[in-house]
Amino acid sequence: MAQKHTSAHSTNKSGLLAQIVNSSPVATFVINQAHEVIHWNRACVMVTGVSEKQLIGTTKSWKPFYDHHRPVMADLIVDDQMDQLSTYYPKKCHPSTTIEGAWEAEDFFPHFPGGGKWLAFTATALKDEKSGAIIGAIETLRDITAQKIYQQQLEHQANYDHLTGLANRHLLHTRLELAISQAERDHLLLGVLFLDLDNFKQINDTLGHDAGDDVIREFGGRLKTSVRDLDTVARIAGDEYVVLLYAPQNIVQVTTIVRRLLDAINHKFTVREREIYIGASVGIALYPKDGKDSQTLLSNADAAMFRAKQHDKGSFRFYTEDLNKDALQWLELKQELHYALTSGQLELYYQPQYSIQEKRITGAEALLRWNHPTRGLLHPELFIALAEETGLIVPIGNWIIKTAISDARQWQEAYGQPLRLSINISARQFRYDELDELLDQAITQTGFHPLNLELELTESLVMDNPHEANKRLLKLKEKGFSLAMDDFGTGYSSLAYLNYFPFDMIKIDQSFIHQLGNSEEADAIVRAMLQLAKALQMRVVAEGVEDQHQRRFLEEEGCDEIQGFWFSRPLRAGDFVKLLQTQPA
Repeated sequence: MAQKHTSAHSTNKSGLLAQIVNSSPVATFVINQAHEVIHWNRACVMVTGVSEKQLIGTTKSWKPFYDHHRPVMADLIVDDQMDQLSTYYPKKCHPSTTIEGAWEAEDFFPHFPGGGKWLAFTATALKDEKSGAIIGAIETLRDITAQKIYQQQLEHQANYDHLTGLANRHLLHTRLELAISQAERDHLLLGVLFLDLDNFKQINDTLGHDAGDDVIREFGGRLKTSVRDLDTVARIAGDEYVVLLYAPQNIVQVTTIVRRLLDAINHKFTVREREIYIGASVGIALYPKDGKDSQTLLSNADAAMFRAKQHDKGSFRFYTEDLNKDALQWLELKQELHYALTSGQLELYYQPQYSIQEKRITGAEALLRWNHPTRGLLHPELFIALAEETGLIVPIGNWIIKTAISDARQWQEAYGQPLRLSINISARQFRYDELDELLDQAITQTGFHPLNLELELTESLVMDNPHEANKRLLKLKEKGFSLAMDDFGTGYSSLAYLNYFPFDMIKIDQSFIHQLGNSEEADAIVRAMLQLAKALQMRVVAEGVEDQHQRRFLEEEGCDEIQGFWFSRPLRAGDFVKLLQTQPA
């Protein structure tokens, strides 16, 4: 009778548990020692969308929550593997503060019907009254999606500007403090840019505050797309913005980014069907030179911005005066370069290419010079980067091609024999769709033979995208142009790719030539380059040959041609023709 009473008692307790679980408004499920789901109440169905028929009697308690098999919290508790909880719920799991022996966690579950949900869940063991052994586990679920969304909204409001969606002053200070800490540890450079719109009050006064808000949003968007992903753009007041440049390589990169920002800002804004132009003044402070804490950096950047606005609206100034001088010179050159192209200040010089085997001039490389009215003759390293950045490299490159081919045509008439003309093609020009058309037009108009026009491309340019570069090179080759790889040896995997590209010539970079006779390693490298080119049936030009020893080494090793001060400096077109006339035809 006692056994029957105990059995009935257990049955009653089991039935009572089922009634409690099933009638509970809290989503609850129970698994037994074999991990089988024995209860899955209606509230669980409402939260997960999975019916009890799909789960009761199975070991698939994971299926409503995950797209692959993995234990839920109740499974880990049944197996007494609480030490594994942090593995499956990292930084989300902790002992319950209200139920002894229970564990709590929360997580996002993206696979629920109708969209993802945030759930808070609590699980605890079910134990045998006599032995204390774990015989199952009970887990409750609570949908906290609305709470999480509200929390995220509060966090966004606390950290982001409501009008632009950019970081606000609070988030800027947080990120700046963190960046300073990392920069101090890793010895990094930081740039803090303080930007203020010029004459913004006039926009509000004439077009209204709604139009002003449109400008604020558009201005912030242009800033955001002009910087790198690791940088922070913040709006800290009405028309004031701050950009945190994280770990720029050097001052040059800071200046480049600032100029890119100003270029983006200086394009017209279309506001309420009206086109307007808005400038901005920029102040720049650098860590650690101009401050080692966030407040000092921001104050100094603000002070630099104020000086920029005072002296020349729409410009930028560094907080440190000596950097301002370099930046001002760069900005002036940029403005003057536009005028140089249209006013005839640009000129081509020609560097003779001399065959050391045939003892005569076989060609020339066209080199750009800028006859600046006050600074004198400027070499390309001082302004080509500006041309690349402003997009002027394309019209300048087009001018070089037309002018050089025209000059070369005159050489042939004066000299009586065709010579090879080498022209450098920039990366931007190489990707320019109209390059082929431009070359065809120049050849047609002058009657210059394509075979005598050699296009020089740097090794790093073609290695940037080898497959696409090869397609373009083959197209130029089919038109009859000669191709040369410039600065050979300074790029990437040239030896592996050299046979892949249809080059006719390689030009050994002058950095190797200058070391000939002073470095056994340099001698061996140049010798290997010459042997490789010979095996691939390519001609070789050595750049920067300046003395008799270098010339003799190259001649003995079988180099085809040289260019450099040993034979001749770059010459104006007229002087180059005179030099041609001194040698036998």
